[in-house]
Amino acid sequence: MKKSIALAACVAVSSLFIIGCSKDDTEAPIITLLGSNPLQLEMLDTYTEPGATADDNEDGDISSSISVDPSEIENRLPGTYNVYYSVSDAAGNPADAIREVVVYATNNALAKVYTVNDTCGTGAAAVGFPPYQETVTATSASGGTTIAFAKFANYTNNTGITATVAGNGVITLPTQMTTGIGMPNPENHDFDGTGNVTLNGFILNYNDKNNSATPVATAACRAIYTRN
Repeated sequence: MKKSIALAACVAVSSLFIIGCSKDDTEAPIITLLGSNPLQLEMLDTYTEPGATADDNEDGDISSSISVDPSEIENRLPGTYNVYYSVSDAAGNPADAIREVVVYATNNALAKVYTVNDTCGTGAAAVGFPPYQETVTATSASGGTTIAFAKFANYTNNTGITATVAGNGVITLPTQMTTGIGMPNPENHDFDGTGNVTLNGFILNYNDKNNSATPVATAACRAIYTRN
């Protein structure tokens, strides 16, 4: 009898020991993003990774094992993009995190030299003009959101046209009156329109109203600005 009791006690102790030593690690690591989230990135600027840390309840600091994927970012086009972070501990428990990167347009980002392809009219009546070079500069007007055109619509002496740039890439050409533009017979025109930033520059859809014509003539035009 004593022998049976001792054997049972031994088995019980052995079972407790095995149960205690076979506890699984099921807790995932914790990723902490450094820097801003969302992160603001000016259009055409290069993304610089702020970094992240990872801590695990069993393995401690496993920051060096974090995988970072910023491939979704397109710095040429305004929008919100994701940077993906992932890591696993020694037991295989995964953890993930996401940083939002907001790419925004500015007048400085659009201040470049462009090749412009201009077309006026639609369908069979559309008239395309030879490509020309246009220098766009950033100005301090309207809180630093304005761009100025050196020779808008390729008219001689048409140097006073400006447009505003929103962070989301929308370009607004407010109504502007010009006098004495074009050669050999200077004319008076009004311009207005809207546009958007593209991967390689921007597009403007604008109205060209010739007040010197009889009767007054308005043409709907589309200018494609390709960054040189």
